[in-house]
Amino acid sequence: MRNLLFAAAACVLAVLPARAEAPRTRVVCFGDSITKAGYPAVLAKELGDGVDVTNAGVNGNTTAQAMRRMERDVLAHKPDVVVIFFGTNDMRLAEPKVHVPVERYRENLQKMIDAVGKGGGKVVLCTPPPIEQEVYFTRHARAPFDAAGGLEKVLGEYCETVRGVAERNKIPVVDLNRLMAKEEGWRSADGVHPTEKGTGLIAKFVGEVVKSVAGASKKE
Repeated sequence: MRNLLFAAAACVLAVLPARAEAPRTRVVCFGDSITKAGYPAVLAKELGDGVDVTNAGVNGNTTAQAMRRMERDVLAHKPDVVVIFFGTNDMRLAEPKVHVPVERYRENLQKMIDAVGKGGGKVVLCTPPPIEQEVYFTRHARAPFDAAGGLEKVLGEYCETVRGVAERNKIPVVDLNRLMAKEEGWRSADGVHPTEKGTGLIAKFVGEVVKSVAGASKKE
């Protein structure tokens, strides 16, 4: 009798549909060397199970260069959320072949947002963080920045562009320029790139916003 009951239970289990796993949330961190430095790995730990985080950072990238790899490095992952974090290289006035003027920077950010939205994803924008001027100018000519009103003014214009694009598109912005200015010991000796502490702070600030965006995406 017991064997018959076991056999009947096995038959019932065999015809029950397999329990579907919850879909994983896909986050792509799209940026330059500050992204490449590693905050996406820390972000993955912040976001926890059920979230895949891709580091799509490339050293030295501007928005113009990034546009050429967006399909392969971002859209091919079919992301739910894309963190767009550029600007530090775009504003390199001393290098005309690298420099991306503010207006074109704005246009490139908009194109990125449109491309992600077309694929059904959400966007989080980041402002470029503060730069230590004296160290920066040991590697970059100061004169072009002075002619434009100084590094702080130039950096401020790129940050305002990010904020404006975010407001116009009604998308969240992680204002790293303001947030990191309140922190100490987060920059490496080159005055631009984050230390391990800085990487952790960026992941923390970005993670707070990505969590809300990813949660909203799941409800839609």
